[in-house]
Amino acid sequence: MRNLGSTLTRHSYSANFGRISMTASNKMVAVLTNVMDEQGNSLTDHVWIQDSNFSLNGVSFKRGERVFFSAEPYRYIKGVYRHQAVKQLRADIGLRNVVFLGHEC
Repeated sequence: MRNLGSTLTRHSYSANFGRISMTASNKMVAVLTNVMDEQGNSLTDHVWIQDSNFSLNGVSFKRGERVFFSAEPYRYIKGVYRHQAVKQLRADIGLRNVVFLGHEC
């Protein structure tokens, strides 16, 4: 996995589109699976993106379809929910400022 360091740099990625869901607080989220960087290196097996961090720009994606996008990666501590540890804590990767560029037809 690429060492992201502490700085955020926009990169190009591809992933399989999972689905759009609503959270308990009625916010839209999208899940992407098998996220890879522009060199084909695996970034993470899946990532949830909050609606404030992406825009579909009127494009609809099908489940499992390969999508291409640019984004800023960041690290966060996984296992914390509402400021309480719910399982073993570990570092994970999130994406913000996601801009979808296209998909495989």
